[in-house]
Amino acid sequence: MKFAAIDIGSNAVRLIFTNVYETPNGPQFVKDAMYRVALRLGEEAFLKGKISKSKEAELLSTMKAFKHLIDVHQPLQVMACATSAMRDAKNANEIVEKIYAKTGIDIKIISGKKEAAFILSNHVEKLQLEEHNNYLYIDVGGGSTELILLADGVVVDKWSFNIGTLRMALNQVKPKHWKEMDVWLDHFKGKYQNIVAIGSGGNINTIQKHFVKRKSAHVSLEDIQSAHAILSKLSVEERILQYDFKPDRADVIVPAAQIFIHIMSRLNIDDLFVPKVGLGDGMIHEMYEKLEKKKKKK
Repeated sequence: MKFAAIDIGSNAVRLIFTNVYETPNGPQFVKDAMYRVALRLGEEAFLKGKISKSKEAELLSTMKAFKHLIDVHQPLQVMACATSAMRDAKNANEIVEKIYAKTGIDIKIISGKKEAAFILSNHVEKLQLEEHNNYLYIDVGGGSTELILLADGVVVDKWSFNIGTLRMALNQVKPKHWKEMDVWLDHFKGKYQNIVAIGSGGNINTIQKHFVKRKSAHVSLEDIQSAHAILSKLSVEERILQYDFKPDRADVIVPAAQIFIHIMSRLNIDDLFVPKVGLGDGMIHEMYEKLEKKKKKK
């Protein structure tokens, strides 16, 4: 069975198609296709508090294109969610209504906590790591960072902070935002030993690809610090030319590294597991799980 997820982020909009195969060892999620458009809704939402008519038109065109792709792929279910930029935009609900009227795509503007819950739906700690350990999910997006702490397989707490890569690039992250995050982190500091971080987001995937020479799904704090030191000395244009980064990746990857370094250093975490899953993958997991529950009730 195939599912589709649309993730309307602050930096980019993504459409993911994933096939789910039933096996004796449980469901296997295999990504079929992914489409990404760098709309940068956050540039307007974070600075002006609303989405302009021109940017709204770009989003509508993207959703129309996605609708055509959905019609071709014919997934069993589709879910569309908008995050930090649309949460901040005063005219977001109006835009969502227009898109639904013209495409039939029903976009839900989700809270930061719901965003964190979707990230958790990937169940990476159960599938690829030792379940009964301490883990911190760190999902760094353009508009916000979601943190989820698990101890012995149980969620201790989850929170969303308005510290994102695009917000930082636009100088919209203030000292009070870092203080809010630090209070949350310090509450758990020392209480949970040997925390392993699970990192998600396009930037940490890019850092792993270009700056971790060993073949591993793990990235060390030292790896991220090294990447930050190298990239922060280069201009955006130099990053594009030397590393073949997309323009909308080249200007936010340094802030992303800063966020990971800050969190890992604060909690004395040395290791980051990067499973290459994100919000869209979590949405697909949730759709599948809800469908299975309905089947069992019948």
